[in-house]
Amino acid sequence: MLRQRQWGHYLGVLMSLFGVGCGGSARDVRVLEWVHAQSVAPQSTQEISLPGDLAGASADARVHVARLADGRTCILLKKSIGWKSNFEGGLLCDAPLLPAEIVAAPSAPRAYVSLPGHAVFEELYVRTQHDKRTFDVYFDLN
Repeated sequence: MLRQRQWGHYLGVLMSLFGVGCGGSARDVRVLEWVHAQSVAPQSTQEISLPGDLAGASADARVHVARLADGRTCILLKKSIGWKSNFEGGLLCDAPLLPAEIVAAPSAPRAYVSLPGHAVFEELYVRTQHDKRTFDVYFDLN
């Protein structure tokens, strides 16, 4: 098993080699690498303040982290926050989302990402899907 520091290095190399995460910026990928070094328990969701050099990756200098039961990690960076806490952001995962986690319901205006049990990750509408790990998302309370 890779140590967290090694994992971050290999994640960046693999993502660049295979063009994965091309929708996320290099800074977003660095945030995901940094998150891997944090103590986020499996099957949990946390909101973490970003360190100074990464704080500009989100509008509120924070990252939302979902550590899934199968070991995958997803991050949400809110790029802009509007009225009623609506937001636009980027979702980046270290492994592909499962088909069941991208819901295309006829009653929904767009497909949305749903990671049940992970609060803010339960209803993220997909504006653009760059690949199976990287999405431009938004939340609109209406």
